[in-house]
Amino acid sequence: MRSSKRYSQKESLSIDLTSMVDVVFLLVIFFMVSTTFITLESGLPVDLPQASSPQSAISDLPTVTITKDQVIYLSGTQVSEAELVTSLRALLSQTGLSVVVLRADKEVLHGTTVKVMDLIKQAGAQRIAIATGGS
Repeated sequence: MRSSKRYSQKESLSIDLTSMVDVVFLLVIFFMVSTTFITLESGLPVDLPQASSPQSAISDLPTVTITKDQVIYLSGTQVSEAELVTSLRALLSQTGLSVVVLRADKEVLHGTTVKVMDLIKQAGAQRIAIATGGS
């Protein structure tokens, strides 16, 4: 008889998920908001090709150019990868600038562009402005 009494007073086993759903919802909102701020803070300003807005004057900034033949130029002078770091470091220290303009042909491989961007950072540049074709 004891066993039948135990089954009759059986409690309903359920887990209240309301608080867990609230916490997950708050975490989703937190990560959405913080990711947006990180993207805005670290994003590179890139002008779209064929832009109708006027281009700002960038002639005063040091310019690194990569041709479709994978040749690197610093302000119009051909340099090797090793020379790029030392020459750009000297140029940035002389001028006191921290922004470098990167111009790359559209046929240059992505890996080459990233390697040159890393070399520019090694030279001490704080920001890299990527030049695009205008209208």
